[in-house]
Amino acid sequence: MESHQKQRRKKATDNTAPIRCASREAAPPEILLLIMKELHGSKVSLKTAALVCRAWCGPAQVYLFSQIHIRKTQDLSRISKIFEKSPHIASHVNRLVVEELDVQPTFGSMKDRTSISKVSYFQSNDATKIASILGSRVRELGVSVHTLDKNNLEFLKQMKRVQTLKVDQCDNIPVNILVELIQGMRNLTSLHLFGGENEPKAEEYEKDRLQLLTDTTTTSNAVSSAEMTVDKPPFRLTRLTLDRTEHRLGLLNFVLDSRHFDLGALKDLDLTWMQAEEQSEIATLDYTFLDRLLRKVGNNLNSLTLGFHFSGCHYSPRDQYLEHYTMNPVASPLQSLVTLESFSIIDQGYNLFDLSVCLTLLNSIPSSSLTRIHFKTLIDVDDFTELTPASFAEPEENPGRDWKAVDTLLRDEDRFPVLTTVNITVVLEFDSEACVKEMANRHTEESVGQTSTRIVGLFEGTLMSLKERGLLNVEIEKLDLSLAGPKSVFWKWGD
Repeated sequence: MESHQKQRRKKATDNTAPIRCASREAAPPEILLLIMKELHGSKVSLKTAALVCRAWCGPAQVYLFSQIHIRKTQDLSRISKIFEKSPHIASHVNRLVVEELDVQPTFGSMKDRTSISKVSYFQSNDATKIASILGSRVRELGVSVHTLDKNNLEFLKQMKRVQTLKVDQCDNIPVNILVELIQGMRNLTSLHLFGGENEPKAEEYEKDRLQLLTDTTTTSNAVSSAEMTVDKPPFRLTRLTLDRTEHRLGLLNFVLDSRHFDLGALKDLDLTWMQAEEQSEIATLDYTFLDRLLRKVGNNLNSLTLGFHFSGCHYSPRDQYLEHYTMNPVASPLQSLVTLESFSIIDQGYNLFDLSVCLTLLNSIPSSSLTRIHFKTLIDVDDFTELTPASFAEPEENPGRDWKAVDTLLRDEDRFPVLTTVNITVVLEFDSEACVKEMANRHTEESVGQTSTRIVGLFEGTLMSLKERGLLNVEIEKLDLSLAGPKSVFWKWGD
């Protein structure tokens, strides 16, 4: 009997109930959004995540559709079908970028080219539907259209809640068209104008310069067909970008017109003037409008960014704009920027800075309130070895113009009394797919990582005073061209 009871107890012990799995609970949405945020740079990864499970689909859609880029008619058709099937997706759209380039042939007479020109996709039925859906949702609008005119303007004018507007190809846009585009965007606080790739024409520049010298009402004449009504207050901008637009004197005059723009609240100004090679083609450069702009915002501007295309050549033409603003630092319009807290120098030319230019500018800007200095450049990983000696060794022909000189200047606490941060950002560009195809490097990721470590080490080893004081911060941004997708027309979208 006792033996039987022991066997029953043993059997009961052996037949332990299996552990029940916890019910599948969805991860907190905050966690999912953080995961998606890490993946948002790759559309492929986001699409994959959206297919994993229902819980991931929603957060992935937030990032997948936060920005829509339209380049052709097929894009409009696809987006229209998505909105028709899933109307809620439209609520995720924050940024809209539209791009349409003129594909008319460059041969034959103007009459022939006009007769076969394509109809803008902005005039399609799908465009009308999308404009009605997104008109009240889009907060950031990017426009790269050649040529922007009344035929394709109606679609863009529907975006009435825009706060940030970025317009490329401004070389080809009449001022009155730009006025008509923005006049309904009453929430506009951030305006970014990019000139495009066309070289300034000396004849047109001189004609505009002489006309503006003799006619102070040019702006009102230029925009008469689309004049904003007088009862509307001027746009109160907090951010302004002028990228290679200074040769469009009428455009600058428009931006400076207090009837249209109130620059009294401007905090961030981003300037890139024409390259030295282009300046040399113009007999008389007019600095009046940029001077007026700097003096107008001097009492409130917190951040100034200057962009350059450093050539890397020893015998490049002189930069006349740079000379104008730095030859006499005491009298320079830059001295009017008395509230400046942040100063950035951006190199867009793959040449790791012209330190002579950097030092000259650092000696020409007011520095008593300067807390942040930022250097940013874009280089190809294969070119780094060639660029290193010129940037980190003292040049024989121009001594005192290397990174050690930058370190010496910025450690002067009398000159920079409140400086807290010196950021150096190097965007390291490479193409892992091309490397594999060419068998040039079987360990692309490892090679790029080693180059990144070398770059950080070189800067930290050279700018020792800044590092010891805890001011130096070196960042490497790795840009794999094979994963980046179509290149945006706006290099500074992330700023």
